[in-house]
Amino acid sequence: MQVAAGLVLACFFGFSLGGDANAQDSSTVDARQHFQNPIAKGADPWVIRDPHQARYLWCKSDNDRGILIFESDDLTTMGERHLVWKAPDEGPYSKEVWAPELHVVGDRYYVYFAASDGDNANHLTYVLESKTSDPLGEYNLHGPMATGDGEDGQSPNIWSIDMTLLNHNDQLFAIWSGWDKPGSDNQYLYIAPMSSPTELSGPRVLICDNDDYLWERVEPDASQRGLNEGPEVFKAKGKTSLLYSCGASWLPTYKIGRLELVKDNPLAPGAWKKLPEPAFQSTETVYGVGHSCFAKSLDDKQWWHIFHAKVGPEHGWNRALHLQPMNVSDDGTPLLGTPLDRATAIERPSGKSLSER
Repeated sequence: MQVAAGLVLACFFGFSLGGDANAQDSSTVDARQHFQNPIAKGADPWVIRDPHQARYLWCKSDNDRGILIFESDDLTTMGERHLVWKAPDEGPYSKEVWAPELHVVGDRYYVYFAASDGDNANHLTYVLESKTSDPLGEYNLHGPMATGDGEDGQSPNIWSIDMTLLNHNDQLFAIWSGWDKPGSDNQYLYIAPMSSPTELSGPRVLICDNDDYLWERVEPDASQRGLNEGPEVFKAKGKTSLLYSCGASWLPTYKIGRLELVKDNPLAPGAWKKLPEPAFQSTETVYGVGHSCFAKSLDDKQWWHIFHAKVGPEHGWNRALHLQPMNVSDDGTPLLGTPLDRATAIERPSGKSLSER
């Protein structure tokens, strides 16, 4: 019996794909060759190709109270679940564990995440460092990172989420979404140099304003505030792009913008050029798209875009993970296209999984 891949995943992860009147009969989709979105329930997706083994490693918050890493040889499924860190019952990083990202530096694995004591205003960034070269083993906790003002980044330390890494000319930089001052609730993109994967080595630098265009604002109106978050680096053919989520994550108009690194020093004024149009935005059937990440197929022939989208147009954060192919232009620009409808049968990523070899 052949069953649509999307239906299998819906049953496995325990959520409904919804009553989309346009959805095709799942029996017409060959799950061996195709899959359908969404691939899993959740938000803030992060997946990498493990440089040390032929597998994908997904990283996910465990109900805002811990960090999960999944290993899979198939990009359309998250695979086997491993709890690598559990938040304490109390304290400054005991609650609201958000948007973890797994990165590899040398032979160690690092997980960057935001956490608080249960009050969003106290969100800061922490990092887990693997004790060995095994990403599924034990980790040491470092932090909070110095993401605030002053030369030391802690005068005072300031709200931060969604930290990611940029490796540029063999120098590490941290990029994140942060408030401009304590208690402001105004989110901007910041960058700072790093002395190691666990420590910032200089004051934060504002990358750009958060309201250059109406489409970056919570509502597309000049009276509304801008909001930039979820920065993610994409590098290809010598070009460095920074994709970021903007608008209101709780609305169907949430979308993705793009910046290009146009100077050699990413900390320099004007180093990042913002593109005037969204790089990826909602359609009439796929709403509230945001928080991109990118991965190659197992044979390195294809790029894939992973993002979250709202399950329905209602206000709120009921979201699911989507996966679809993307293109890269001759000059290295990521071409994300348009969100594919949930009824679309998508050909599986190229390259054989370990089980097929």
